[in-house]
Amino acid sequence: MNNLFEKWKEKIPKYDIVFRETLFDKLTRKGGGSEQSKEDRGKQFANNYELYIYAFFLGIYNNENIHIPENSKKVDFSHAIQFWGSKSNRLDRKDFTNIQENMFIALLAKTDIDLVALEKGELIEDDAVKSLIKTMESYTNGGLIRLKEKLEENPNYFLQPTSFLNMILETETV
Repeated sequence: MNNLFEKWKEKIPKYDIVFRETLFDKLTRKGGGSEQSKEDRGKQFANNYELYIYAFFLGIYNNENIHIPENSKKVDFSHAIQFWGSKSNRLDRKDFTNIQENMFIALLAKTDIDLVALEKGELIEDDAVKSLIKTMESYTNGGLIRLKEKLEENPNYFLQPTSFLNMILETETV
C-alpha cells in the first residue's frame, strides 16, 4: 500500500479551466510576499494547491462527486502532490505530509478499488492510481462548483474572515 501512496503523490491532478479565472486567480496568490499582503488583496490562499486541497475536502464533506465534463479543458498547476507544502525554501511553511496522507485515506475510502486484487497483482497499480486521481478530481470539482456558486451569490463572501470555515461548517452530513 505504501507504494500506491508514493505513486499517487507523484501525480499532478487537474481541474476544469473554467475555475482558473473564477476562483484560482481571485482567491490564490502566486509568487512572493508576506501573508499580510496576501490577505490585504483578498487572496486567502498562498498557492493554487491550497485552494485545490480545500475544494477537495469541501467536495468530500458534501459528497459532491462531480466528474469534470469530457468536453471541458482540464488544466493543472504543474506541481505534484508530493511537493504540496514543501518546506525546501521557506522556514515558515508547515509540512503537508499529514494532509497528503488524509487525502489519500479519504480517496481509498471513496474509490472502488479491490485492494486484495491489487495486493495479489491482479490489478495494475497504475490503474489504481488513475482511479484515485479521477476520484480526487471529481470531489475537487464538486468543491470548486460550490465555491463558484457561493461567489456568484455574494461576490464579497470570501472577504469575511471566517468564510471558508463557515462553508465547511455548513456542509451536509454524509
